[in-house]
Amino acid sequence: MKNEIILDIPDLFHDSKPNTKNLRIIKTARSERKINEAARKGYKPLIIKVEQSPEIQSKFAIWQNQKTGEIELAVDYRAEYSFKDDMVKVIDWTFYYPKPFKTPFAAYLIPSDIAVGERVFLEDLIEDIVGQSWNQGDTYRLESAEAIWTGTILRSRLRKKMPDI
Repeated sequence: MKNEIILDIPDLFHDSKPNTKNLRIIKTARSERKINEAARKGYKPLIIKVEQSPEIQSKFAIWQNQKTGEIELAVDYRAEYSFKDDMVKVIDWTFYYPKPFKTPFAAYLIPSDIAVGERVFLEDLIEDIVGQSWNQGDTYRLESAEAIWTGTILRSRLRKKMPDI
């Protein structure tokens, strides 16, 4: 029987879900050094490829004062109406990925004494899952969530299958 972690994604998404139940925290390592340190301490690193979701995005535009050269950053379309006549848009509204990670892989650090069926708290999700959005097109990552440990692969409600360990 294959065991797995199933993410408990709330029906109403948020950018993070607090650990209100004081569950055991599963840490995430995002470098080769940190993953190897954890493995030497007895953790089982669940290695996952970091992939940016095209659904996660933020926007911005830049206005510049033509007299002083100073700039202003706007992240809300409504800001356009507040700029004075001497301000000129020098970068039009642009969407970008707001949270680039330094490495293309990461690992959940699974404790050696974890029990099948144990509910845990993933404090730093590796997977890009939309946690929050608003009507101007911005969408934000779900940063943390509860999960149930059932063994060796990770699968969210979105049926995103992760590799065996």
